[in-house]
Amino acid sequence: MSFDSPPGIVTPPVEKYLNAILRPRNNVLNNLEKDAANNGVPIVGPAEGNFLSLMAMSCQAKNILEVGTATGYSGIWLARVAKENSGKLTTIEFDPSRAKIASKSFRDAGVADAVEIVRGDAKEEVPRLAKKYPGGFDLVFIDVGDKSLYAELIEPSVRALRVGGLLVADNTLWLGLVAVPSANGIETRNLREYNKRVYADERLYPVIVPLRDGVTVAIKLKNK
Repeated sequence: MSFDSPPGIVTPPVEKYLNAILRPRNNVLNNLEKDAANNGVPIVGPAEGNFLSLMAMSCQAKNILEVGTATGYSGIWLARVAKENSGKLTTIEFDPSRAKIASKSFRDAGVADAVEIVRGDAKEEVPRLAKKYPGGFDLVFIDVGDKSLYAELIEPSVRALRVGGLLVADNTLWLGLVAVPSANGIETRNLREYNKRVYADERLYPVIVPLRDGVTVAIKLKNK
């Protein structure tokens, strides 16, 4: 989604307040926010970035998997926590041009030494990493442009998580359209399906937070 506040989730005055009350961001994050606003680059925005950091800190995340790097904005919020815990952010990006921009963003933010960018297809890379590091991640964040992948990525993401780790996904209220019965666009249906499957998975305990475009957070309770 674009950086502008989506309708139907958080009203513009509330969105403005949430952003204004935040602690100042560094120049790298500020510049990425301006770039997103000017060029329609999909980033989570400062309020959700702050939320992601809080989630990572709450589970003392050392090893974090991000699915969808874009320009590195959300990755910076997550990588700072991983670095503080002497860990690493592994982030997957399909678009080589965006991966290049993200690499510079991470360097400029001083977290490059705690980040590994994996260039590839998420539907191949997430299962590969889950097989290689089962239970090896403290937090998995899903934020890919192709929403048809969301439901498909649940199983490998859960396998990749340790018990007590967090599965976090962005855009899960999709402009509020998931709550509108007559809204049947493909992306709306995909995100409804993601939420339905997460809530049905007995390994997880989920909640949907109506922040920005909706964030689904689930703690992994058990392996089976």
